Amino acid sequence: MKRLFVVHGWSGSSQEPMIHWLGEKGKELGYETTVLEMPNASVPTIGAWTAYLDELVMYVDENTDFIGHSIGCQAILRYLASQKGSRVGKVVLIAPWTELTPRETVEETDIARPWIENPIDFASIRSMGGNFAAIFSDNDADVPLEPNKSWVEKNLNAKTIVETGKGHFTEEDGVRELPSAFL
Repeated sequence: MKRLFVVHGWSGSSQEPMIHWLGEKGKELGYETTVLEMPNASVPTIGAWTAYLDELVMYVDENTDFIGHSIGCQAILRYLASQKGSRVGKVVLIAPWTELTPRETVEETDIARPWIENPIDFASIRSMGGNFAAIFSDNDADVPLEPNKSWVEKNLNAKTIVETGKGHFTEEDGVRELPSAFL
């Protein structure tokens, strides 16, 4: 059976409207779907988030798909890089980033710094096969379209979709569903 894991972003939760909808849509499409509630979402760390994925996902194969939002995309990619020798199915990245607009506080900057400064092992991820897609918005105040679109295209050969007026794909931006995540 195909498995789908949905990973929310920084300060997010499994109950955000879009994240919840992604989980329900996955079930409707026949996936064994898990919408994760990531640990300490207000202060996400690479180690805690990738360890949690390792604990819950347990194994990755061509029937294992992922959808992530924002920092959840990085958590998925960093987890996949640790799964050497495995295959992966489809990976959909919603508002993925390696560069952010300047953060409002020193605390936010400190939280984001390791995610920005520690490189992702894209060679290991590419060796897993998989079908990568990235969805951006043309008015995301947190994730500048360029250079983030370029890095997913270059490093993952990802198909990219640019949505109009979806902000950072949050409830505050009016986003409750995202059908393009299942194209």
